[in-house]
Amino acid sequence: MLVGIIHQHDFVYKSGQKKRNTCMIKSPQLNKEVFLMDYYTKKLLTLTDKSFIADEHWLEEKTINGIPHHFIKGTWTKPCHTCPHCHAKTLIKHGTYQTKTLLPKFRQIKTVLLLKRTRYRCKTCLKTCSSSCSLVDKHCCISKELKQLIALDLTKNISRKHICQDHFVSDVTVQRVLDKYTKQVKPSFHYLPKVLCIDEFKYVTSHLGKMSFICVDGLTHRIIDVLPSRQLDHLITYFKQFSKKARHSVRYLVMDMNANYGKLIQKVFPNAVIVTDRFHIIQHIHRNLNTLRIKEMNTFKKEEKAYKHLKKYWKLLLKDAFDVNDTDYHYHQSFKTYLTHAQILDRLLDYSPVLKQAYEFVQELRYAYRQRDFESFMEVIHHIDPSLPEWFRKKFDIFKTYQNGIYQAFTTPYSNGITEAINNHIKVIKRIAYGYRRFSYFRLRILIIQHHSQWQKKNVKKVVNG
Repeated sequence: MLVGIIHQHDFVYKSGQKKRNTCMIKSPQLNKEVFLMDYYTKKLLTLTDKSFIADEHWLEEKTINGIPHHFIKGTWTKPCHTCPHCHAKTLIKHGTYQTKTLLPKFRQIKTVLLLKRTRYRCKTCLKTCSSSCSLVDKHCCISKELKQLIALDLTKNISRKHICQDHFVSDVTVQRVLDKYTKQVKPSFHYLPKVLCIDEFKYVTSHLGKMSFICVDGLTHRIIDVLPSRQLDHLITYFKQFSKKARHSVRYLVMDMNANYGKLIQKVFPNAVIVTDRFHIIQHIHRNLNTLRIKEMNTFKKEEKAYKHLKKYWKLLLKDAFDVNDTDYHYHQSFKTYLTHAQILDRLLDYSPVLKQAYEFVQELRYAYRQRDFESFMEVIHHIDPSLPEWFRKKFDIFKTYQNGIYQAFTTPYSNGITEAINNHIKVIKRIAYGYRRFSYFRLRILIIQHHSQWQKKNVKKVVNG
């Protein structure tokens, strides 16, 4: 159907000179016989609107500036009955004009729709207008379908430049589509999760600092928001925007051992308790042991075997003693013999009595950590061997400061693992895009890429159509 009902007897089939069948129809709007594009071809090109009629020779191929083009020619037959300016029904035809609309590429070739449209003139207000077109927005030369494809590509971890080149559009066009996501990712200030995971990641050095802030729902793993600064004043101002009921609903605040974040409990989340992330507990233990290994290693000359062995097999010192293999023998060139990992570990510890004492201390901590025995863990901290270096012993005083958070880490299942994973994804987004000048665009890309499973095509249409 074009306009109204087209009966079956209106169709006439003729054979062309090249022995191919084409469908011809009498259009009451054009008052002439026209050759129609096949329906499945229309569907392939997303031109299934019944008001669109393809020309008899509807396809033209050209190469412009070294880029191949497909030009599809057609006519838009939808009439316009009411003036959009004065709403009078006194429109008359006032000639035709042609528009160029960029369509989604077909077989990696740029495709352009050349559409003839009827211009109408109002007898009342003497202004001109045309009928609305479902293929493209008003005053726009990019089809709605192409905008939807751009919006879908923005949910993937690819650069904007790649999207521009792939769809033959400018960066400004991609930026405009990205701007339409702003309303969709705006946080609700009436809800906060029971478990709130917070962390920071490096963005750029500015007057707000070089670290940005991220908060994640610890139960659903959904990003709540991304902020440009981790400074306490900015965080308090931001979270104060949430309703009192939402802030009081937060029961657990999962974070690393950052003193500033603890002040959020007093001023913003009065009903929450701090949960120290278990990953940062183990990381702090390993980092201090590794620092001691390097100091002990540097007491030897680089030509000595002790130096080379402590440098090469450093991972064995950080491994849990229960996981060190003591049955499988392998030949090790540096020792010139067959040894198990347990035997190598014993030889490493024989090089330095201080390193051996520190290793045994760390293994006691790891055992208590693995058993989730908070009392044993803190007892080991309080009875650290005084013969160990003073700087090494002071490094573990931080566990005394955060013992309440460590207790919650041992007794609750919550951790900052999902936040650390998201931070790794953020680093990839930043690296692929070679950085972002504006934090607002960086935040948008983070949110829509991380929530890509929710940005299916039906939801993307809402974004594009506003």
